[in-house]
Amino acid sequence: MGSLDLPHASPFKGGSETFLRNVFENILKTYLRKNPTAKTIWELVQSVDSEKIFYDHFTFRTLKVDGYGIDSLSSFFMDYGYKIGGGLDFPKKKLRVLWFSPPEVQVPNDGHGIANGPLPRLVIAEVLVDELNVESQSTYM
Repeated sequence: MGSLDLPHASPFKGGSETFLRNVFENILKTYLRKNPTAKTIWELVQSVDSEKIFYDHFTFRTLKVDGYGIDSLSSFFMDYGYKIGGGLDFPKKKLRVLWFSPPEVQVPNDGHGIANGPLPRLVIAEVLVDELNVESQSTYM
């Protein structure tokens, strides 16, 4: 993954593109460190594709309790230009999902990966804990 040296980075609403890309890189590093199977697959893809990977989306799962949930993450990304693209409700699963489109950024013709590719869409889900049965609620509170 390496350092993110972005000569084409430009400031946009809420801060710099470089900062946002560093956030995604650190999320990915943390995920791979905690998920050895995912890391093995990642390394295999990297060995074949020379890091020519485009990130379609990043998904986050949250719990809607005491200030957490979709709002706890979405406000950060919206400060960096992400916009709500749509949502889905799954009443039987007690789940709400929103997806966010990324801000427009200039991407070099050969841009790829987190450092130089298009920014990923975001999908943020939240379990509606207050709608779960009492036994399940006690697990989260």
